[in-house]
Amino acid sequence: MKLRLSYYRATLLQLAIPLLLLWGLRFPFVCYNISALGNPSAETIFRLSFYGFQFDICAWAWFNALFILLRFLPFNFTQRKGYLRATDIIYLLTNTLLLLPAMADIPFFQFNGSHLRWQTLLTIWTDPEIISIIFSFFKDYWWVFISGFVILGILFWAVSGIHILPLKSTRIPTLRVRLYQVGIFTTVVVLTFICIRGHLGPGRPLSIGDAVWVTSQASHRNIVLNAPFCIIRSLHRDYRVEEMNFFNKNKLASIRSSLHHPLDSMTLLKKNIFIIAIESGSSIWMKNLNPVKNDTLPSLMPFLDSLSQKSVAFPNAYTTGIRSIEGITAVFGGVPTFDEMVLMTSPYFTNSFDTPANLLKKEGYATRFYFGGNHGSFNIDQTLKIFGFDEIISREEYGNEKDYDGGWGIWDHKMGEYAARDITTLPQPFIAGWFTLNPHGPFDVPDDWETEGYVSTDPMKKTVEYEDRAIRHFFDVAKMQPWYDNTIFVIVADHGCRDLKETIYDSSFILPHITLMIFSPDGSLPPQRIENIAVSQLDIASTLIDLAGYPRDYISLGHNILSPSHPGYAIMFIHGAFQICSAQYAVRLSADMKRIEGVYDIRSDFEMKRPLSRFDGKEVNRMVEWGRAFLQDYSERINNDRLSFNS
Repeated sequence: MKLRLSYYRATLLQLAIPLLLLWGLRFPFVCYNISALGNPSAETIFRLSFYGFQFDICAWAWFNALFILLRFLPFNFTQRKGYLRATDIIYLLTNTLLLLPAMADIPFFQFNGSHLRWQTLLTIWTDPEIISIIFSFFKDYWWVFISGFVILGILFWAVSGIHILPLKSTRIPTLRVRLYQVGIFTTVVVLTFICIRGHLGPGRPLSIGDAVWVTSQASHRNIVLNAPFCIIRSLHRDYRVEEMNFFNKNKLASIRSSLHHPLDSMTLLKKNIFIIAIESGSSIWMKNLNPVKNDTLPSLMPFLDSLSQKSVAFPNAYTTGIRSIEGITAVFGGVPTFDEMVLMTSPYFTNSFDTPANLLKKEGYATRFYFGGNHGSFNIDQTLKIFGFDEIISREEYGNEKDYDGGWGIWDHKMGEYAARDITTLPQPFIAGWFTLNPHGPFDVPDDWETEGYVSTDPMKKTVEYEDRAIRHFFDVAKMQPWYDNTIFVIVADHGCRDLKETIYDSSFILPHITLMIFSPDGSLPPQRIENIAVSQLDIASTLIDLAGYPRDYISLGHNILSPSHPGYAIMFIHGAFQICSAQYAVRLSADMKRIEGVYDIRSDFEMKRPLSRFDGKEVNRMVEWGRAFLQDYSERINNDRLSFNS
């Protein structure tokens, strides 16, 4: 079907199509991510969608500014066929860049916890295996690819199905035509500029933070915003952590301190340390650590379940966020990267950090890290490098492409076996790490390795079972190595499971719940279950530094989880808000930490559906005070390069 329209009407229709598509994509986004958005009512969704139109117009204007300028230039050559074809190509390119990220953001939101930003795109597109990774998602997200082609088809129709009629300039004197064109051009340029700024009048342009003015719940801000707007508004952002200031210096020191002093009797024990970070290693997969009591979900990690009973196990352990890079930065560096900040691409990548590897290698420890992905993938190996790991063994160093899983990297059972044998070549003591890959979409398991006896036929759950077998295989090989008995093992997750949407496991309490245990084969750490406190990935660094007997002062944002002086709280950023957990409560606070959005008893309400009206006010006040002190200390230290005692 072809439409025959005048020049200006045709151009306006072409411009209206991507704007309406962008606005309309909000509804499948909300439907797909309904639980992560707080289960808003239909009335709330429609109300916020109209507020969001302002943000849609802003993003649309940014992406279409060049097309608008070229189409409305006050010259007759703009109506020539060649010129129109050139502007049509610009229209297709810019609006593809506008709409496809908005489409991809619908499922990606579950992985990222927020709309796509420029930093996220940069991280993804610089991955050397990005093409194979994208195609690996086709099996589970085929509808995204098909919808993307439908969108492209609509855009192609907008340039091929609309026949543009030239202006009837012969009926109007030339001067009047020129004035008419200049007037339209001026009006359109002014309106486009207003749309790009996001509003009329003085003040700064519309920003991501302005979504707060039309929402009362943090998760609802994602209904108002859209991915293209967030990408544009984060394009020139340098990802500096905003400094918070709640207390004076003395008061801050009385609440918490990041300066750690060794005991007078502390001596270096020279025990090896091996950290295994499990991709999507939620604690719900094990009976012993599952926070959901009397759960009907079968244990999918029987080996780790058994190992947790021989370890110091933490049923109330939390991640700091929901992305792998957040978890890896917290586990191996003791540094949070809340929301969109990626350490390696932030202004802080040149800072100094008192990480276990950085400190212990000065005391004679060797360092090595194993990651079956590619160099540069999600900035993981670069991050570990600045945290003190001198050698990074990735897919390239592994050197056998027969063990490539076709998407992310080397199969975990192969990489684990390699790590267990290869680390023997390092002198003792050493500190080593291994980040697994496979419990991640597209949820494949190897066809030729332990194919029998899987409990589940669900692809995602089957990869969890495979991961447990891969880690068991690692320990089977490690037991035969000379370094095994002199090693402290830490088994932890990068983040919780993000793939159980619309279930009880998708709440702000269960989602960040992770596996955490510390195992010592020689029995120097007697097995125990510590469940009277909440602990964080951030606590692992200081715990390991103390366990190694590091004899000097150091800076760490976390606390030794084996010490009675541990505050008993964990902080995370999830679903657009900060959350502080204790063994009893979860307290949700606004992103600026100034307002409590809800207090929940997580012992009886693990889905966090019933905010309390009555609670222990003194305890909640202590939790809030501690959280504010943590963020004030963290923000001041990272902005002033004070996360190392000697910096």
